[in-house]
Amino acid sequence: MQDTHNSQLTTRNAQRTTHNILVDGRWAGDTGIGRMYQEIISRKPADIEIEHVQEQFPLGSLWSPIKLAQEIKKATDCRLFYSPSFMPPLSSSVPYIITIHDLMHLFYYSWAHKLYYKQVISRLAKKAKYVITVSHFSKQQLVELLGLDADRIKVIYNGVDKRFFEEESTFSLVGRPYFLYIGNRRKNKNIQNMLEGFAKANIPNDFVFALSGHSDAELHQLIHRLGIVDRVKFLGFVEEKDLASVYKGAFATCYVSLMEGFGLPILESMAAGTPVITSNVSSLPEVAAGAALEVDPHKPAAISEAMERLVADDGLLQRLTAKGKVRAREFDWEDTAAQTWELIRSCL
Repeated sequence: MQDTHNSQLTTRNAQRTTHNILVDGRWAGDTGIGRMYQEIISRKPADIEIEHVQEQFPLGSLWSPIKLAQEIKKATDCRLFYSPSFMPPLSSSVPYIITIHDLMHLFYYSWAHKLYYKQVISRLAKKAKYVITVSHFSKQQLVELLGLDADRIKVIYNGVDKRFFEEESTFSLVGRPYFLYIGNRRKNKNIQNMLEGFAKANIPNDFVFALSGHSDAELHQLIHRLGIVDRVKFLGFVEEKDLASVYKGAFATCYVSLMEGFGLPILESMAAGTPVITSNVSSLPEVAAGAALEVDPHKPAAISEAMERLVADDGLLQRLTAKGKVRAREFDWEDTAAQTWELIRSCL
């Protein structure tokens, strides 16, 4: 009888210490946000139960704050709402934590995006218990441009999957060395200047510039104008399982963005043992920390010079490879998840 009584007490205590939270899982997918989300959710503590937003309304919907408020109201047992991205609820009876990775909407999107971000997102973000961001650069922007309270902004860095360090297979472009770009085609990615820098670089013609994804009309025209049709390769969609091999096979990775909230490809490339050319602006120097060649992204000639240095100086190549591996090991998804769950716990 005593054992039964103790067992019942243990069960009741376990039930009492279980915390239910509502999570916006619509952001899961093959994106940087999706990767971060999956790494955090896969490390969920045992005493936290997750209920996901049920209605699958579009991520960019203007009505998202209203829909999220309705979802929170329906989740009667939840103690907190957590989102891995920037969309907050219009109202909430429980504390909420959102993640604003960057403020790209204020610089590289339409005037309507800017207005919505300033008038809707920023006002609702100020009501959040905490706002997570991924770099001190982004935190500074959130304070200066959105007027958020610095004490309620927590910087939690992204991590690097261990498989990037451990990858053994090497992707090849039929023996041709390649500079690699992994990412989307938004204006902040600065693809035009990277291609112009590559076209003007005094390097052997067997070098290729390889990009993830497919060509489009604008890129097609640019590549023809630069006279590098035979030196640009589109890799199509690079699956997650192949990404480390593609990095490992590259001569160097080019990630010379005009602005980034973090810049995960820098660390993934470094972890795979491939040196990086990146920008000297926004969050990228914060992430690279001297383990990459940092250049002015507005000057194609600076990109050309960095490429030429890497091709001509094998010692520099080796030094950056070694420094990059050391730097990448400072970023671990275990730390990202632990800090995120610790913050969530503090609000329960």
